[in-house]
Amino acid sequence: MMTTSQIIWIVVIAVAALVLIGLVVGSMRKKSLADNHARADQLRHKADASAAGLPDTSARAERAEAEAEHKRLEAQRAEDQAAAARIEAEQERARHEDQIRAADRLDPKVDHKSTDYSPEVADPSGPPRRTTDGDTDGDTDGGIHRA
Repeated sequence: MMTTSQIIWIVVIAVAALVLIGLVVGSMRKKSLADNHARADQLRHKADASAAGLPDTSARAERAEAEAEHKRLEAQRAEDQAAAARIEAEQERARHEDQIRAADRLDPKVDHKSTDYSPEVADPSGPPRRTTDGDTDGDTDGGIHRA
């Protein structure tokens, strides 16, 4: 069996080991906290260094936004001009068709009262349409067509 002094020595050694382990763990924790603090300082310095470029980046972004807005306005103006040109072209086509209809009402060779009557309007994208007598313009000259 163990003597009292042996038990005391075992308890003292165990307590000393626990104290030693506690010191080692505390030291490691202290070093870890110091390392974290140093890394945080490094990150702050990097952030401060990159913050110097923020005004330039912001200014570039603002210029890009202003340019985009300018281009949107230009595109809108161009779209408005195109719409106005389309309207003008439609009006010109309508005036042209009115002239053709007036001429067809005077021309005895054109049956403008027919149910399938359609004025022979010049189509700039294709050949002129033919009248009922095979001529392209309704007159007798054989080649000149109405425009």
